[in-house]
Amino acid sequence: MKQVIPYLVVSTFTLVLAVLVVFLIYSLRGDVTNGIKTPSPAEKPEVAVNADSAVSRPDSTNATKTDSLPPDSTAFIATERAEDSLRVILEKLQQETAKAALLEQRLAAQTGGSDSLHEKKVKNIAKMLETMSAEDAAKILKNLEMSEAKEVLMSVKKKQAGKILSALEPRYAARMMR
Repeated sequence: MKQVIPYLVVSTFTLVLAVLVVFLIYSLRGDVTNGIKTPSPAEKPEVAVNADSAVSRPDSTNATKTDSLPPDSTAFIATERAEDSLRVILEKLQQETAKAALLEQRLAAQTGGSDSLHEKKVKNIAKMLETMSAEDAAKILKNLEMSEAKEVLMSVKKKQAGKILSALEPRYAARMMR
């Protein structure tokens, strides 16, 4: 179980990061589309009369003098805004990735330390059981959880482990050997 926890933390963090990126994209989507000029119903583009041409042309009769920018510059401004917002998102994503890497390192350091403490504890218990009689060691193992008892028994010397298993009830010994 302890080996799965770092993966769960990383996958949860990755999911949260993905949701954050999607949220940022949708929240900045308004900024990207604000620079694009949408034609009003009066300025609808005409469809070319020629059947071979599928290109539409803007209606020049409805153009006002206040539109001093050429149509291509509006698209350029919208593209710049989109690139700027994408840069911001990319920077935030890089920052979050760096934070995730730092958290992974911290988690690895913490779980590595707790695993080594657990291993020391199991080895100490195994040494104590080796000094006892097989019957007494079997009584103690029977009171431990099955997973802990298995770990301890695997750390005991094989000869002593065999004696302890023979002192256990056959069903319990069989479950422990699974």
